[in-house]
Amino acid sequence: MLSSLFSTNRRLRKAEIPALAQVTPSPWHQAWQALRRNRLAMFCLILLIVMAIWCALGPLWSPWKDDATDALMINKPPGEIHWLGTDFLGRDVYTRLLLAGRISLIIGLLTMLLSVTLGYLLGAISGYLGGWTDKLIMRLADLVMTIPSLPLLIVAGAMLSELDFSPDSRIYMVVIMLSLLEWPKLARLVRGQILSLRERDFMLATRVLGLSARRRLFGHLLPNTIPILVVMATMAVANAILMESALSYLGLGVVPPTPSWGNMMDSANSLIDFQRRPWLWMPPGVAIFITVIAINVLGDGLRDALDPKMKRGAK
Repeated sequence: MLSSLFSTNRRLRKAEIPALAQVTPSPWHQAWQALRRNRLAMFCLILLIVMAIWCALGPLWSPWKDDATDALMINKPPGEIHWLGTDFLGRDVYTRLLLAGRISLIIGLLTMLLSVTLGYLLGAISGYLGGWTDKLIMRLADLVMTIPSLPLLIVAGAMLSELDFSPDSRIYMVVIMLSLLEWPKLARLVRGQILSLRERDFMLATRVLGLSARRRLFGHLLPNTIPILVVMATMAVANAILMESALSYLGLGVVPPTPSWGNMMDSANSLIDFQRRPWLWMPPGVAIFITVIAINVLGDGLRDALDPKMKRGAK
């Protein structure tokens, strides 16, 4: 009788384990569920995915090539043959818009990866080590943040023009310039988060257990700063797209014949083009507007989904 009672209790405990796992999902699963409930953020996520796929695959199905010019179709308005019209060289604006989207999105993503990696590592080292290392990194971050971004980029872009870089290499130079201006924001946020976390009880427990500094940093501290990393990564993409568009519009970023949304808007650089040929500048302008707004809304949704304080406020 006792053996049957013990076996019954054992079966009940085993049956409770899946139920408990369903009641307490992982933090990432909770964040995903919270993001799914935010309809506006999910709409922006789907919109960005569709836009990226459209820019990546759309030119492959277009009958027009980027460098295909037609002297008989110069500055033609949108029609059945050219859906978004043609530019001053007779090139198809629709095809160039998709190819420009590739370049602008690639610059935004590469800038995000480089700036986030640099800012994340420097912020973590600064907050964890402290002392003169912290002072050196933070003073460098303060120096970069005090310099106005756009004038500095204009000067750097003018220097690149004087050095006569090729159009393809200028893309990577623009990525490096934008990344060097973006990393201090994330570094300061990560440093502040680590200064707060390293005095928590779970970090004191890791010291008592004798864990190495490397394991405490990469196994316990940095994973708790991932929510900040995700949100700042989305904002870095939007900022990079805006800054690249401004530089390219001024002729100091991505230069023709490589298309980008910024230098496509630069093609309407006269009052006649601005008034009578809106198909030259409106499509890239609308693309920049939609992309940046969608990224910012998605970043707000990710912040609300990943921040426990926002979750408690919603309840």
